[in-house]
Amino acid sequence: MKNIILDSGDIKNKINRISFEIIEKNFDKDEIIMVGLLPNGKYLSKEISECVKQNSEISMSTIHFNFDKKKRKISCEESDFDFNDLKNKIVIVVDDVMNSGSSIMYAINTILNFSPEKIQVGVLVERNYKNFPIIPDYKGLELSTSPEEHVKVELGNSPKVLII
Repeated sequence: MKNIILDSGDIKNKINRISFEIIEKNFDKDEIIMVGLLPNGKYLSKEISECVKQNSEISMSTIHFNFDKKKRKISCEESDFDFNDLKNKIVIVVDDVMNSGSSIMYAINTILNFSPEKIQVGVLVERNYKNFPIIPDYKGLELSTSPEEHVKVELGNSPKVLII
């Protein structure tokens, strides 16, 4: 059985709310680097970044990390990105769903090697079943689901969040 939790309008509203929370929490900062976790974090990081740019003077950059679950390794989609650019910057890691928290933990571990000023986390959906002690700074929706339920985010022509 599939239950639609968020439709395209809801997702847009959540992105806008997250964007304004980022502005409020970082109003005194000049620059933020958004790290979207592939695949859906790429879309979310770009949308959030655009909204922040439209509504503030904060300079936004986006990069995208891929997490290879078998090798437990993070790689950057932008091959020309200099990780030293993270030094002393505000970095926000963005993903669609926080399930176990492992993808975000590996991304944070990679980022920490380059001495950022602060790392923040944003997710569209936070589940209450995590294996790691990660609490997002920004979340669109918090769901209390059973471990057997799967939260699926479909972005594209008809964006939606489903519980399967």
